[in-house]
Amino acid sequence: MPLRPSAHPALDVPHLAVHGLWCTWLAALLVSWDTLPMTGRVTLMVAGFLLLFWNYAVLHNHMHQPIARPRALRWLVSRTLGVACGFAYRGYHIHHFNHHRYNDGEGDWGRRRSGEGALTYLVRSTLTPWFWPYGLLANVWKVAGQRKGQRAELVLDFVLLQGSLVALALWRPWLALSYFGMMLAGQMSIHVLNLAAHHETDATRRDSLAVTSTSRLYNLLCFNAGYHQAHHLRPQLPWRELPALTERLASEGLIRPALQTPLSPIHPSWVARLLKRYAAAPCAPQKDSTTTSETPSAAI
Repeated sequence: MPLRPSAHPALDVPHLAVHGLWCTWLAALLVSWDTLPMTGRVTLMVAGFLLLFWNYAVLHNHMHQPIARPRALRWLVSRTLGVACGFAYRGYHIHHFNHHRYNDGEGDWGRRRSGEGALTYLVRSTLTPWFWPYGLLANVWKVAGQRKGQRAELVLDFVLLQGSLVALALWRPWLALSYFGMMLAGQMSIHVLNLAAHHETDATRRDSLAVTSTSRLYNLLCFNAGYHQAHHLRPQLPWRELPALTERLASEGLIRPALQTPLSPIHPSWVARLLKRYAAAPCAPQKDSTTTSETPSAAI
């Protein structure tokens, strides 16, 4: 019997609470920067790095199932989550759903290039949201034109993200430099997640689209982000239902044992293995879309 999503709450309180922590941190950073000693500033930046990483889990789930259902609040949260993670929200949203269409295979704008090592991939992917290559920006702009209002949102998100950083640089140059460096480090850690989630996967096989991490702590803190194979097969399923779906998929042979790990994607030994052993060639090309019929939420 098909697994039916349960009713999604109008407000996802756990996700909103995590995002609220980032908003509080940002306010504290702006208010206290001038009066803090160096140790205090470093402490705030470390906290900002951790909150950026945590808010990415919120951003990811929000793109698939909005954490705030009221239209105006959903729109506002989309913008602030983008700023929190250093992404122009609409552009990243389009980029992410392209990833779900091709599952890190041929056609995925964010996949590793032929012969590209892990470190090169991480640096390139981290810098891309700030210095968009023309070809990728053209692709995103084309897709945005398919839905009313998305191009306007795309422009707004770019102005909001880049403009806020420029304004910060004009007001407090060292604060802006520190903030930008922290954000680049946080975004690089996000791209480590993508490497881990698709290490040795195969976009042409439904049982091998992504790696499943069963780390209890990681899935508790990051809202079941480790159940990535289940997420790729049912992108719009609410995050609370991913563990049950994972069990069902395993019983149906749709989760390869070789692509399961008890380690979290950010476990030091797992990260070291990725950087050392990640294959130079990208995964097998994906010829057909495996996007589900639930994808219309890409219009969020």
